[in-house]
Amino acid sequence: MLKKKMFQLCVELTNGNMSSQALKKLTKSNLSRLMIQPFAKVYDINTDEILDEIDDFKNLNEFFIRKLRPDARPIDQDEDSLVSPTDGVISEVGTISEDSTFIVKNQVYNVQTLVGDSELADKYKDGTYMIIYLSPKNYHRIHFPMNCQVKDAYSLGKYSYPVNNLGLELGDNILSYNYRQVYKLNGKINYTMIPVGAQNVNSIIPTYESIYVKKGEELGYFEFGSTVVLLFEKDNILLEENLENREIKMGEKIATIL
Repeated sequence: MLKKKMFQLCVELTNGNMSSQALKKLTKSNLSRLMIQPFAKVYDINTDEILDEIDDFKNLNEFFIRKLRPDARPIDQDEDSLVSPTDGVISEVGTISEDSTFIVKNQVYNVQTLVGDSELADKYKDGTYMIIYLSPKNYHRIHFPMNCQVKDAYSLGKYSYPVNNLGLELGDNILSYNYRQVYKLNGKINYTMIPVGAQNVNSIIPTYESIYVKKGEELGYFEFGSTVVLLFEKDNILLEENLENREIKMGEKIATIL
């Protein structure tokens, strides 16, 4: 309990508006350009798959939200496949209970609090949740997992705790209170995708232009560390095997639409 309280206190002391703005300013400054090569080396980033030359980026933020070559992330073409929206690690996969809750790192999450909509939360009783964690090394653009229509999109939350394993364990229900965007998506099945912001830099920038989108089309991008939560209704999908703790690339198949 003391460890958890100390963690929360330290995060709160560094999670104010001034520190967030200072971090954003640093990563978008010309000076941060000097950090790009060391950043790529420390995180072992494959620079061969980046669309632009590494020397063309003006600052660290531009490098972090880098685009990839068109052939770097092939999209599974099975018409009934649902693909990963991001690069990352599938840190949690499980069943949503009859009371619309699920457990992550011994903490109970309420779907209604997560999406801010009781009617929507009711649809996910006995359904499936999936959490994909993006580390600083990952490609940080978000894509749509299937052909669908964006029925609604809105933001919730304000401040953010870290969304890594330590943050999930010691933070206070962070997925439900971090800054996040909620996308209600309708296609062959209805599902919800929730990009969740991480500590200090809460920016999630949408880039899609039409409400009718194709599988693999870009939704937007994160600025720095982040997580994506996916919610599926009961009996809507058949998950691929051995997904939990699997490192995945955007466009790889994660489920079959039933």
